[in-house]
Amino acid sequence: MNRCRIISAFAFALACAAAVAQESYLWSFDRDSVGKVPSYLLADSAWSVAADSGAPTQPNVLAANAAGCTNALGSVCAVQEFKLEQGRLWTRVNVFAGAAGLVFRMRAADNFDVLMVTPDGSKLQLMAVRHGVPQELASSVLKTTIGRWHRMGVELDGRTIGCYFDGELRMTAAEDPMSAGKGAIGMIVAGGGRAHFDDLNVDVTTATEPARRGETVVQVLLANNQISIGNSVVTLGELADRLAQRFDSSQRLLLVVDKNMDYERIEQVMKAAVTVGFEKISIELRK
Repeated sequence: MNRCRIISAFAFALACAAAVAQESYLWSFDRDSVGKVPSYLLADSAWSVAADSGAPTQPNVLAANAAGCTNALGSVCAVQEFKLEQGRLWTRVNVFAGAAGLVFRMRAADNFDVLMVTPDGSKLQLMAVRHGVPQELASSVLKTTIGRWHRMGVELDGRTIGCYFDGELRMTAAEDPMSAGKGAIGMIVAGGGRAHFDDLNVDVTTATEPARRGETVVQVLLANNQISIGNSVVTLGELADRLAQRFDSSQRLLLVVDKNMDYERIEQVMKAAVTVGFEKISIELRK
């Protein structure tokens, strides 16, 4: 994947500390053609981009319908040319039927780890699939409603797997030493599953990118639920026009973010910047 090609998948660097950064990726389906599988994904006919007016970030989602799937493990949609070793992987999912979730540590079609909501929506289940045989590693009872949007994710540190649902850590499990390391990531539906996925997000810890001498930086402040450029407070709707009118999109955009700022608002601001051509986006977290 080309990290500088901002179309439907884009990357940005999160400067979280003096010596450590968090390189983050967001695969958004909003600019992909409805009815097709994006070129950066590897999937069968169960998957395609669809319009969803009820999605948290509109207009598009990645839709899956495994009603006719004959694979007992379900249908997997994997990100091409990307592997995750340590970091966070999360998505928003709306399950209409069957089971759905996230795939990670994937080395083959029958060798991966998966976090999914079970078919009746009553349980969050972490499983390891080895040679096509699934084994439960941990599970947590859910009070969820099928047909509603939820956020789910995993955190990998090489020793344990943390499993999150709607922002809450629900369970942890020890990593399998034989499976730890880089593996492909993606989404899955099983048991005749039908689901919509809104964005796929990855955060990877990396070394901080050194500042370039003389580099011009466009600074946007996100604090107290406001967006500011210089001394001007702007709305989210005004942000893209203001950036396009006053700044060169080849410059680096620095988002200075209050630590209590809602992540969804940060994501919305980044998308606004991407629509007007910004490709180098950094985030500095204020203490």
